[in-house]
Amino acid sequence: MEVAIVDDEKVIREQIKKLVVKYEPDCNAKTYETGEELLAEGKKYDVVFLDIQMEGMDGISLAKELKKHNSKLALFFVTNYEEYQDDAMDLRAFRFFSKPFDVGRLYSGLDKAMEYIDGAYVDIFL
Repeated sequence: MEVAIVDDEKVIREQIKKLVVKYEPDCNAKTYETGEELLAEGKKYDVVFLDIQMEGMDGISLAKELKKHNSKLALFFVTNYEEYQDDAMDLRAFRFFSKPFDVGRLYSGLDKAMEYIDGAYVDIFL
């Protein structure tokens, strides 16, 4: 599983990465301070955690761009701004977390994302 974590707060990036690796030790989790960094790399991810308000490209715009290249992407938004929840849901986000977030909800969301990703791979092979 390839995981990207994009947040302008280093503490949040590292916290999410630690929890994701604890959930799935074999995953490849990479952190980015900005959406531009992630896009410049050009790598395809299965799961992406996004802050919404960041310097440069905001998380909603970044999610739209990422979805163009991978419609089966599992999106998680982590933010203090609940007014963006409808925009996040329009992008079929798995979870919308307020900072600080609940670890139980994180793992429950990852369970659902794994089911979705596994189903997506079955669809491709068929």
